[in-house]
Amino acid sequence: MLNGQITHSFVGNTCSVVIPHPHAKEKPKPTPSQSHEPADACTVGGVGGAVGGGVEETGATGAGAIHVNLDRIRNVDIFIGDNDLYFYANVKLYRFHSRRTFDLRGLKTVLIKYDTSEQCYQLYLRCLPPVAIVGSGSHAAAAGNSSGSGGGGVVPKPKTARKEYIAAFLNLPKLVDTLQDKEPLVHEWKLKRITEQCQLQLDGDETSYKLTSHFCYGFASQYNGPLQTSELDKSTCRVPEPQQTSPLQRRLERVVDEMKRFSRDQYKMNFVELQVPAGHQNPLRYKPKIHETSMTQEQAHLLHNLCSRIPATTGSESTVDNQSSQPERQVQNEIDCGLISIVLAICYDVRTTNNDPTCESGWTRSILCPLFCYFEQFDNYRDVLVAFMRRVITYPLYRNFELGRQCVKDAIEVLKGGRNWLINQLLLTHQQFASGEPCRDSFNSYYLEDYIRYMSNAKVCTDEHLRLLARNVKNVLMDVNKRHLDLGVIEIETELIKELMQEMRIDAGSGSESPSQQQSHQGDDEADLDNDTSGQEDETTTDDDSVITDSFDSMDLRLIENDVYAVDEEDEGDVDDGEEEQSEVDDDDDDDGSNSSTTTTSDAEGNSVIEQCTSNSEAAASAS
Repeated sequence: MLNGQITHSFVGNTCSVVIPHPHAKEKPKPTPSQSHEPADACTVGGVGGAVGGGVEETGATGAGAIHVNLDRIRNVDIFIGDNDLYFYANVKLYRFHSRRTFDLRGLKTVLIKYDTSEQCYQLYLRCLPPVAIVGSGSHAAAAGNSSGSGGGGVVPKPKTARKEYIAAFLNLPKLVDTLQDKEPLVHEWKLKRITEQCQLQLDGDETSYKLTSHFCYGFASQYNGPLQTSELDKSTCRVPEPQQTSPLQRRLERVVDEMKRFSRDQYKMNFVELQVPAGHQNPLRYKPKIHETSMTQEQAHLLHNLCSRIPATTGSESTVDNQSSQPERQVQNEIDCGLISIVLAICYDVRTTNNDPTCESGWTRSILCPLFCYFEQFDNYRDVLVAFMRRVITYPLYRNFELGRQCVKDAIEVLKGGRNWLINQLLLTHQQFASGEPCRDSFNSYYLEDYIRYMSNAKVCTDEHLRLLARNVKNVLMDVNKRHLDLGVIEIETELIKELMQEMRIDAGSGSESPSQQQSHQGDDEADLDNDTSGQEDETTTDDDSVITDSFDSMDLRLIENDVYAVDEEDEGDVDDGEEEQSEVDDDDDDDGSNSSTTTTSDAEGNSVIEQCTSNSEAAASAS
């Protein structure tokens, strides 16, 4: 998918856009002697155009007939946004960013005029009136009278307003175009497809034609028919009918799907540290060994069969004509971009599995490569890296931006000197796609087998060419950042960092109050421990006292049973002596209780008291 240039001009509130045909330069220049003869046929070659017979159109003057390949001219897909126009013509993408906002209200029909002599498209789009800048009334008037001044649907920057004022004052409408700012970031998922609302006219003829959709896909865009696969195999393709879907629409569908599947929570989990399961090595610490490779006998047979097989295309003779007429540089650029996309997906799977393929390896290598899932065509290396990084943080297990960059560095090393390793991995991927569940054999038929033959031919794909690719990818990697992903990654990381800082403040605040709280808690704990200890001592004392109390109770019962006491002085003396001894025993018992005596000691003292009481009762009985 090549990018082309668009020329434009503003007349009032209308924007006139002129788009050259992708192969307009191939048309021979007409001579004055041929002016009375019919115009030359519009020869439009290249991969991506549908093949159709020449359609004869008679001009309004009746001087002659114009033979054009109408089907290729009608092979157009158009998307439009507030300030952006994407025009995909046959094999080339044209992008236009307007300083003024397009008026999309009530947009029903867009008329496209095609000039067969100049081989270019021309369409007119309505724009919103320019907004006057405060304090620059003269500029607004000058900008309104100028056909080339851009104005803006929104208030332009002061620097832009100054440029437009100078352009209007000097009557130089091209000055604004020569002083463009940096290319703005376009949210492609917001673009609206208006192909169904467009009509085509040839050389001012009133006859209108609808636009068609017949595009190519596969390796070097050499396939342009329906997919020759089973229904089960088609289920693995996100674009089941690539021949009716332009490469631009395929890319926009991919972008929309990635935005739907992107998870902010999953990205946050792997932002600070990868969530590596127990027993697995951290993928960031893995070091690939691209110079150590071995090919199994099965892979050797597969390589021999693929290299000896003549590739069969579904585009019949027309595809060969398209491929031969398309410039070789454009075809080579598309092949190189596709190869880089495949190598990046393989490097991610090798790094995350420590070069030990699992049952999910086939899914990983297919989902990370837009070439397989969406039959997407790339024309520059930056788009390849951005698409890979977007899918790395959207689909697989480890969704980390730095991990994706490390995989890009691995791919650079592979391109530098890992041809045999890469061929081995391509064969392994072929086996995984053919034997996996679900089957992904269509990826082998339309891409992988051709890339295996391409890599195995050292004359077509030389080592020097691969090293050149490695240098180009390395240079592009330095320019790719998180802003290009257009998934709000920077905002998510900023939000996560704020959350972590808030948690750290909370922890720090609780840590500053902890000394006083710990002292108070320690005092309470010590008091509780004292209470618990006293309780334990009371329980021990209670047990000892209970033994002594039982002894005195038994003694009183025995005294009551005798019921006869002598009142003699001698007996009173004896009783007094017994009471003194009893008080001494009580004092001893209290001392023992305070010293937390054991139960054995208490029992011994209780027995001595019982013996004393028994002797006293016997003395009283003898006296009586």
